This record gives sequence, structure tokens and C-alpha cells, in this order.
Amino acid sequence: MAERFIGTVKTIWSANHRDMKLLEPFGYVDPAGKEWSVPAGSFLNGATIPVAFWSIIGSPYVGAFRRASVVHDYFVGEGANPDVSSTDRKKADKMFFQACKFDGCTNREASVLYMGVRVGTWYAGQFPSKKKSIFKPKVTSMMKSSTDILLKNKFDRLFFNLEDKLDTIGIDELESKVDALM
Repeated sequence: MAERFIGTVKTIWSANHRDMKLLEPFGYVDPAGKEWSVPAGSFLNGATIPVAFWSIIGSPYVGAFRRASVVHDYFVGEGANPDVSSTDRKKADKMFFQACKFDGCTNREASVLYMGVRVGTWYAGQFPSKKKSIFKPKVTSMMKSSTDILLKNKFDRLFFNLEDKLDTIGIDELESKVDALM
């Protein structure tokens, strides 16, 4: 089976004006032929990018990773699929890298996006009760929270250790190096 997206992303804003609801099924077939199917009715938050990274990676729903984000959001346990193990989250993060590249991101862009979602996955595993808070903007204060600083420091450590390899690194090597640095 050839790598491809299945369907067209059709959404509406949810009542909270931040998330979106998928109106029709959508999916992605990865390079190994695995189909990642997202059912209609799933709620999406735009790549599960922690707010602390919006100025680095980009805000949700913007960029060449949008279609990849639909599939990633579902398979990392956001919205309609909340009971996902950390192992399955890591698999979804790897798929996200592949789908980003397929959809037009450069290797560097896909690598940076991958590192961002891996930090989000790490945080969700370390602090499951606080998971949702890192993905919601706080308009009440311009001050950085201790969580934002923790996430940014974790990302910076990854970026500065891998920066010279981001244009050419493959997903398996990237995953291994991120695992070692986390």
C-alpha cells in the first residue's frame, strides 16, 4: 500500500472555540502500509503542540503539518480517544514525523515538530493529571509558567544536541537520540 492520506479534512469549531470536531472519517497510510484511521466525531487540538512551543513550532492548524496533526491528535489520546498508553503515543509521534514529511515538511521541520510532540508525550506521562493544561492558551497572564519553562528547557536540550543533524536524520535515529536525551 502506498503512503497517502485518506479523505479530506472537514471540521467545525467546538464549543470551546479552540478544538475542532472532525465531520468525516480521515486517515493516513504510513510507509509500512499501516492505516491510521480517525473516525468522524473525533475532537482535535491541532497537533497537540504545547503552548510553550507555539512561537518556535507554530500554532495549531497552521502549516504543512495540518493533515498529519488530525491523525496525530486522535492517536495520542486527545478528545475522543483518551486512553492511550505512552508506548502508543510514541508510535503516533513517529507516524506524525512521517506524515509531516509526506505532506511537504522538510526533514528539519518534521524533526522539530517531532521533538515538540515528544516533549508533550513525555510531559503527559510524567504529569497525567496536568496533561490538558499545556495545550490551552492562558490569556490571563503574559508570564511564563513553571510548566512552560520546564517544557521549553526540555525542548531546548533536544534541539541543541541534535541541531546539526536535523536536515538529514531519519526517524529511527531521531527517535533513539530523543529517547536517550529525555
